Amino acid sequence: MKFDIHDNVKNVNPKCTLGYLVIRNIAVHGTPPSLAQEFFHLQVEAAKFYNIEELMDIPPILGVRSIYIKVEFNPLRHNAFSEDVVRRVIQRKGSDYVNSTVMINQYCAIKFLLPFGLYDLDKIDGDIRYELGAKGVLVNLDGNPVAGDEIPFLVDAKGAFGNFSSDAFRTKVTLATRNILVVIYADEEVAMDELNNILDFTKDMILCNDGGTLEKQGIIKV
Repeated sequence: MKFDIHDNVKNVNPKCTLGYLVIRNIAVHGTPPSLAQEFFHLQVEAAKFYNIEELMDIPPILGVRSIYIKVEFNPLRHNAFSEDVVRRVIQRKGSDYVNSTVMINQYCAIKFLLPFGLYDLDKIDGDIRYELGAKGVLVNLDGNPVAGDEIPFLVDAKGAFGNFSSDAFRTKVTLATRNILVVIYADEEVAMDELNNILDFTKDMILCNDGGTLEKQGIIKV
C-alpha cells in the first residue's frame, strides 16, 4: 500500500503532516469495563479543564483550525473530529460507546486534541493519497453526504474516505474488523518528536486492549 500527499495539498498547506499506523490481526470487541472507566475519567477531567468559551484558544485546536484557513474552508460548517469530541464532553453529551477500537480513537483525540481518523484497512481499495478536489461525495458515519471539492480527503480507488472532520461509512471499524489504519492529521504546530510519541501511545493502547501486530508506523510530510 502506497500512502502519499498530493501536490495540490502541498500548494495550499506546505507544512501538511500526517502520522499513521497500520495494525493487523486485532480483535475488536465490546468495550471492557477497565477501558470504559479510563475513558470516563478522561472525559470528567476534560470537562473540568476546558470550557466552550476558551476552547478556541487552546494551541492544538488553533493549530487544527489553521489547516481549515490554509485550504480556505469555513470551520464553522464542520468541526474537526477532535474538537467535536471535546465539545460533546464539555457539554456533558458524552461519546458513543461503539466498540473498543473506536473508543481508543476517541480517547486519543480528547487526550491530544488532534483529529484521529480510524479506518478498516480491508475496506480500502488500493493506494491512498491525501488530496484536494476528491471526486464524488463521501457518505459519513451518520449517513450524511460530504462534498470532497473544498478540503483535502484521503482517497483510494473508490473515492474519498476520510479527513480531519469526516470519516466514510464504507471504511468504518466494526466488530468484524481485523486490520486497521489510524491517521493523525497534524501540521507544523506539532513537532516530529511529539507526533512520534503520540503515535507510540496510540499504538500501545490499541495493542494492549485489542491485540494485533504493528505492521507500519510513519509520518508523511510535505
